[in-house]
Amino acid sequence: MATINKRAGGQWQVKIRRKGWPPQSATFPTKKKAQDWAHRIESEMTAGHFVDRSAGQRTTLRELIELYLNEVTDKRPGEASRTTERARLERFMRAETELCAHAVANLTPEQFEDYRDRRLSERLRNGKSVAPGTVRRELTLLKRVIDYRKRRLGLIVNPVNTEDVARPAVNDERDLRLSQDEIARLLDACSSARGAWLRPFVELGFETGARRGSLLALKWEDVDLAGRSVLLRGVKNSRSPETVIDHSVALSPRAIEILKALPRSLDGRVFPVTANGFRLAFNRARKKAGLEHFRFHDTRHERVSSLIEAGWSDTAVMALSGHKDPKSLKRYANLRSEHLADELARLSKTGDRKDQDTRRA
Repeated sequence: MATINKRAGGQWQVKIRRKGWPPQSATFPTKKKAQDWAHRIESEMTAGHFVDRSAGQRTTLRELIELYLNEVTDKRPGEASRTTERARLERFMRAETELCAHAVANLTPEQFEDYRDRRLSERLRNGKSVAPGTVRRELTLLKRVIDYRKRRLGLIVNPVNTEDVARPAVNDERDLRLSQDEIARLLDACSSARGAWLRPFVELGFETGARRGSLLALKWEDVDLAGRSVLLRGVKNSRSPETVIDHSVALSPRAIEILKALPRSLDGRVFPVTANGFRLAFNRARKKAGLEHFRFHDTRHERVSSLIEAGWSDTAVMALSGHKDPKSLKRYANLRSEHLADELARLSKTGDRKDQDTRRA
């Protein structure tokens, strides 16, 4: 049975003791809320599906985020992942002090829907609205934070589930292919950069499909010219972000030429340049080439698409690109309409020959 007592300061304390279940207690500002809570808990015990939420009642969202930062974020293998994730969560704690003060067990989907809508209406310093993709990633991260301790905190449902909190619609797929003239123009602009490393960096991106961070971290000790491969360490892994994955990439003849022509740096890196240094130099080059819409990551799309157009199987392309999921690979496949038209023409010619052979027979 539940006992409800009024405490000093106008608070109402509820205690429930029932055979076969751990004792439960909670404090509420009104007697009505205390009675409602007691009725719900006793009903769940009677039905046999009561879950002890006391840990969730004692833990605030801020405390859970801080725990996640220490036990998950700080142990991620990639520095960029650690920095980005920490920045997002610390910004959330600064901006959402009231929401972070709530006990995790008391959080509701409506609170996160409200957060989503407020965030989408915010204006950045440059006057632009917060991008839907940014809000989507923030909600996904908050869901991971709560999932990390969901069972231990006695939560039946994560209040940031996609089923309860709709994500902003995002169209972030890239459907961009450069013509051979545009690629040549971009590489020429890179050649005129102050740093001699920019053109080989970008060209190696086209040849290998490697991400910018992987090339920036590439060391000569991981380059095997005789074996025609390079080992990319700590590459992105969407299936298991906390796991370090080293991915071996086969080198094309042109990639081998590029690497052979590069001087050896004192620090052992293939490209002794900072991420910001590359960003500034690449931005100047693409602007000079009239291709400001082109991102370095598009070189990865270009490599994947060109291999598929060349007739490579999905398995072979994934072995080179490092994709673990065919669905992820599909997002990178932007086949040219000219290529598809050529395939249709080839199919038509094959059909015509079959018809002729049938008539002859």
